[in-house]
Amino acid sequence: MSRRLAAVVAVTLLAVIAPNASAAVLVVGDSLGVGTDGPLRAALSEAEIQSDSLNGRSSAEGVSVLGELLGPEHDTVVFDLGTNDGNAAVATTAGSLAAARRLTGNRCLVVATLNRPPLAGIPIDAQNAMIRRFAATTPNVALVEWNDAAAGAAGVLQPDGVHATGAGYAYRGALFADAIRSCLTGGGGGNAAPPPDGRQASSTDRPANARRAAPRPSGPSLDERAATALGDRLSADGGPADIARHGAALFSAAATSLGEVLTPRGPEPVLGAE
Repeated sequence: MSRRLAAVVAVTLLAVIAPNASAAVLVVGDSLGVGTDGPLRAALSEAEIQSDSLNGRSSAEGVSVLGELLGPEHDTVVFDLGTNDGNAAVATTAGSLAAARRLTGNRCLVVATLNRPPLAGIPIDAQNAMIRRFAATTPNVALVEWNDAAAGAAGVLQPDGVHATGAGYAYRGALFADAIRSCLTGGGGGNAAPPPDGRQASSTDRPANARRAAPRPSGPSLDERAATALGDRLSADGGPADIARHGAALFSAAATSLGEVLTPRGPEPVLGAE
């Protein structure tokens, strides 16, 4: 094989094996972000994801983290915060969203509505109304309707009404993946997997012009995608050791992702239960 042909083959193999690094996503979140991280990576394998999520993180703390981590390489930013601010802290969350918008400039910013039981008699409704207004009136913001999605599907939330079940985090990861994908492709709205019980999320009390998730036809399973990708690698002009190494890594990643999606999570603390 000539040196030039060998170089062409090497570049082709790298294109097949390496993920698309041109799409860089920064995620800043709280405990919900921790649970969503694995399913999101499985659902959005075409993007390079940098994630910093921490249990109990407030939106104001998230603004500081965003300022530290945001770089010129990031195309899209997910600001998955607000739950730990408290149901009455509408102004605090609104200020954090505005600060996140200033920091991210013209990048697409993904935000989400919240789920939380009433705290001291105050429901989460005002927080969500503010988040929906922000998404509807702020340029280049994609809204994940997590509140509507959880209300429209059984078995999505744990008994605390805040954290998701294993199936809920898989659903949440799909919702965020499609919102991010709509940002990367410049589309007007993301698609998302249907709720685990097959019913559609409610569409009440949402601005008509906000980007939000919509149901999509079911695509190939993770196992099927893994098998297809492995077949592509086996047909490439690589040596046996190279094929074996990448095939093993692919199935290991697939098994890890499936385990994170299918394994129910244990109880988590109820936020704000002073």
